[in-house]
Amino acid sequence: MKTFWSTLPNWAKGILAVGGVAIGYFAVRGFLNKIKEDASQQDLIQTQQNQESELQNLISNNIKPTFSQSQYNLWADSIQQQFSGCDFSLSVAWLSSYAMSSSGAYLGNIILQFKNDADFLALATAWGSSRTYDQCGWGTGNFSGNLTQAVRDELDNDEIKIINKELGKKGIKYTF
Repeated sequence: MKTFWSTLPNWAKGILAVGGVAIGYFAVRGFLNKIKEDASQQDLIQTQQNQESELQNLISNNIKPTFSQSQYNLWADSIQQQFSGCDFSLSVAWLSSYAMSSSGAYLGNIILQFKNDADFLALATAWGSSRTYDQCGWGTGNFSGNLTQAVRDELDNDEIKIINKELGKKGIKYTF
């Protein structure tokens, strides 16, 4: 090995040295990212368990979801589908006075049907601890997260404020 190294031109030694450092950097970076990803996944699982527990507490206190579980599952699936890909529409009228993206209006129309905290938690638990969808293609990558994280990723701050305001009007304490 020593003979091989000593016979290499200086430019080749430089390329091998830089390449070795780069491989080391990406290996360490990948390892650290995996650790962060595992910790984040544990946080998502814990949040999901907390939401499920809170929902069960509400149900035991006779605050029940307004709709069937299959409806919440359907809504979660349809929200994921709506959030997937690009939302090219600039705005659509919602509640006749707000301008929102198609995704914001879609979620808002579901939220308008909620009656209590159990409805919010039933949708959040139907979403699960994490779902993945394509943000917009063409190099933007995928998004993975719980419902609240997905809403924060997909909608702008004004849309989130409008939806949270509607939740508050209904006496629902949970927000995005």
